[in-house]
Amino acid sequence: MAVIEIEVIYDFVCAWCYIGKRNLDRAIALHRKVYPDGRSDIFSIEWRPYYLNYNPHPHSVDKSEVIDERLSNMTSEQRTMLFNRMDQIGRSIGIHFRGGGKIGSTRDAHRLVHLVQAKSPEPASGGEDTTNIVVEKLFEAYHELEMDISDHDVLKEFSVDAGLDPKEVEEWLENDIAMDTGDQEAKQNKDVLMSGVPVCIVQGKYSFDGSTDPWEFLEAFSNARDESQE
Repeated sequence: MAVIEIEVIYDFVCAWCYIGKRNLDRAIALHRKVYPDGRSDIFSIEWRPYYLNYNPHPHSVDKSEVIDERLSNMTSEQRTMLFNRMDQIGRSIGIHFRGGGKIGSTRDAHRLVHLVQAKSPEPASGGEDTTNIVVEKLFEAYHELEMDISDHDVLKEFSVDAGLDPKEVEEWLENDIAMDTGDQEAKQNKDVLMSGVPVCIVQGKYSFDGSTDPWEFLEAFSNARDESQE
């Protein structure tokens, strides 16, 4: 059995981050299927925040309004090509991107993930990672279900799936210390990363982006496994 440590720096509104997560999940599933004794390996994933400041407004607005602002320098033909490309890539891995819904700041969604990570035990050998499940649900909620993941009621709904008390979650989301900690980490990540997100780092040395093929991850997993047993 080996422990493979993975660090993911991401933001929920980033489509490539969602794609990157799906590719990472597929790679982990492949590792457990094809690598000798791979089912017994533990994948310890740390989710670290990055604020893209996707919505410049202090409140939730229609996602379409934000998209219009961010892509204002693109022609309608260029937008269509971009959306078609993302739709094609997404569907190939089971993601159905939709453009409706609202969005505010993602900082509270990141802070919910921080709380889940702090409360959840390390996954057992071959077991499900509670934090990974919550991250997946939040990505799906924003990109596919057109839900506002900056809404505290929405976040509390997902906290129940993680086995947390909604009242505890509400207190956490209103906690100034928790806000400061998340903001500081997000700022540090933005200062360090010049090329944006997602960034996935395996065993502290193998770095990947959102377009990484699952088979590329597998090689890094194999190397990490061998190094952990030396």
